[in-house]
Amino acid sequence: MKAHRTTARTHDTAAPGALGLRLSYAGIGIFMAFTWIGEGDAPAWDHALRTLAILLLLPPVLLRTNRRLLHNLYEAARPAPVIAQLITARLVIITAAFGASNLLGHLLDPHAARSPVMPAVGLLILLLSIPVQIRRAHRLRARDIHPSARPDLSAPRVMLAKLALVAAALLTQLLLGAYVDGATFVAAAAIAITTAALGPRVHHRLLVSGNPTVTREPVGDGV
Repeated sequence: MKAHRTTARTHDTAAPGALGLRLSYAGIGIFMAFTWIGEGDAPAWDHALRTLAILLLLPPVLLRTNRRLLHNLYEAARPAPVIAQLITARLVIITAAFGASNLLGHLLDPHAARSPVMPAVGLLILLLSIPVQIRRAHRLRARDIHPSARPDLSAPRVMLAKLALVAAALLTQLLLGAYVDGATFVAAAAIAITTAALGPRVHHRLLVSGNPTVTREPVGDGV
């Protein structure tokens, strides 16, 4: 494997593929829907507070950690240890955010009956995503453009967008709760559909520009 040195160049960064972007936002929508359903028949405000707890914890920590480790991955001579760190960090941060959300649910209603099914499904999804994460990490490393030069998601913008979505879901569940059985699931479905449909359209508004593009050139064999 070759080590690399970086050189600065200025040119436009390539946007992610349309299909990949749609699949990413569909996955995010499903993830948020699972989060919303987590407490089953709990009141709408309970769902909203738990989702907000994840919202406030996850984007700032996860995006910053992801950016730093992708930077290290791009410049590392041996990618395997950095990929392991990247995936481990993601799993720990996401698990901690869900743990905080569940703890908040227990504090809000200590006597509520809670099924272990949803947490188990969420953990299974995380574990099944590991091969996809490894593949994506290798593909990102193979690009010529340095991570610091690519447009990246802004944590404040992501949080504001999700806050608006959570507020809309809360309003939907409150309005439907008196008339429809299973309003929780209707709100969760609305979250998933809205995120999948509108996410790719507003994606560019959630990005912040990177620095002048840095590309790398081989300078010798790594160990």
